[in-house]
Amino acid sequence: MAKFRCLECKKEFEIENTSSSRRCPECMSRYLELISGEIPRGKSWSSKSYSAR
Repeated sequence: MAKFRCLECKKEFEIENTSSSRRCPECMSRYLELISGEIPRGKSWSSKSYSAR
């Protein structure tokens, strides 16, 4: 779980880490501030998805 605050309407809420779309449930804004918890990151841009031989 990660806790966020909406930068537009100032509402605080929690979202599961598995949720890929992070939006405010009140005003549907994407502009959020992370208060506590962690955001899972994907692979880095330099990682390879294949093996070179």
